[in-house]
Amino acid sequence: MESWSVEQVCNWLKQRNLGELVPKFREEEVSGAALLALNDRMVQQLVKKIGHQAVLMDLIKKYQQQKSGLESLTYCCETASQQFPEVISGATDRQMLNSSGPVEHKKYLCSAGKEKGLIDHRVLKQKKNLKSFFARHRTLQWTSSYALPDFPYDVKCILAEKKCPDHSMRIRIIEFLQADMTKYLEGSLYPNSQQYNIVVNALLQAYPFLDEDGNGFLLWKRALKDRFKYVRRPIEDDEQVLRNKCKFGHRRGQSRKSSLAENKLDVVQGQVEEEPAHLKGSAMDLHIKWLNQEYMKTQRNWEEVDNRMNVTIEIRRKMISDKAPLKDILKLFPFLRYPYQLFREFQLLTHTDVHKKTVEILEIYSENILSLYVVRNNPINIMLQENLKLHTEEDVLKCMKMTAACLLLPEVFGDDSSLFAAVNEEVKAVTPVLEVKNPFNVNSCEFALYIEREELAQLDDCTMAVAALVAAFHVFDIPCPKRIHRTLNFLESLVFEDRHRG
Repeated sequence: MESWSVEQVCNWLKQRNLGELVPKFREEEVSGAALLALNDRMVQQLVKKIGHQAVLMDLIKKYQQQKSGLESLTYCCETASQQFPEVISGATDRQMLNSSGPVEHKKYLCSAGKEKGLIDHRVLKQKKNLKSFFARHRTLQWTSSYALPDFPYDVKCILAEKKCPDHSMRIRIIEFLQADMTKYLEGSLYPNSQQYNIVVNALLQAYPFLDEDGNGFLLWKRALKDRFKYVRRPIEDDEQVLRNKCKFGHRRGQSRKSSLAENKLDVVQGQVEEEPAHLKGSAMDLHIKWLNQEYMKTQRNWEEVDNRMNVTIEIRRKMISDKAPLKDILKLFPFLRYPYQLFREFQLLTHTDVHKKTVEILEIYSENILSLYVVRNNPINIMLQENLKLHTEEDVLKCMKMTAACLLLPEVFGDDSSLFAAVNEEVKAVTPVLEVKNPFNVNSCEFALYIEREELAQLDDCTMAVAALVAAFHVFDIPCPKRIHRTLNFLESLVFEDRHRG
């Protein structure tokens, strides 16, 4: 790009749907070198529309990042191939990296006056970065064309008969899927959400009868996640892991599940005994203690969890109606941190499947919302249009549009969007609100539900996020803020539409 002429820059703008900027760029004689030297003030003078400013700066930034990353990787590879030939295996990778052009070689070994063989720490760091690059590259390759593993004979027989497997057979299937994912992830025990989705989708497409009543996806995905958590347990008390957790905090906002389970159970039991007087000595104590003990386990009896949550609903409703602190409620009933249990609680109260209804609402209204004039120049919509050009898969495009429609709802009704979702920023609202990170990045998008500025649950996608937000206001009996009530009223009116008709 540094060597581009003014005309080449203009052609590049046209390819990026920024043809409106061409006359001004020609007038100012912006070459490739000048383009890369533009700062915020210059872009504001050159480009009038804020949307075009954001897109242009983002394109320049991405190019610079890609260039910087390529130079760093190439330099790292050449240095490592000289000093650490075992890092680069095979000539193919070396040829691929060296084809980008000659890179200046710098000395990373200590001077001759120092002890021979002493390695600069930067070389070790770059060696590690190089390995992680190839691991990420292989991960992207397998996720794009994942194939299920070859199951054992007895599992194949059950699946061939199209029978729903029993509990022990489910565990065997999950174990094989977990081992297969770990193999493709080069031994990593931390798949991302997209990789979980790809594996579970592959399973349900191959064996549709496993999708029980339309809830199979969530159940299998949750079981697969639980399996990875179980396999990761031995490393949770590793010294370096503990240091990182102390420094950066727990990603999912949950307390560390120590391998010393007995000590933890004693603490939980002690906490339960210290709860308000109306719980002491009641028949509910046994259920509450069991729920807390089950919550500490890796493999849970979900059927029994559902039963005990049903039995204890009255005590929860009494605590909530008495305005008990949320932390006290979650201490007694930690399973409310799971979206599935939050949706069940909502269904017990309203006889409505909020998640299913939310999916239907967003599928019906997404296109209409995105076509409204009021959201046309919204940064979320602009970001969506740019990302739509990067993908061709129908499912990915549909998911992106539904995510954008979800985030734009407050804008449609003139509400305060910060009380609905915090997009790539810190959550400030005390009432239930969504935290959304990288909403249109297929590999790194994250959704979470916050209440009182504390993370309550991690969520898989925008439909689950909106459903959890609606459910949280009802389940925890939290008044809706006036600055967001029109948006929530719209969602609730559609969620409860069939019930009102009945």
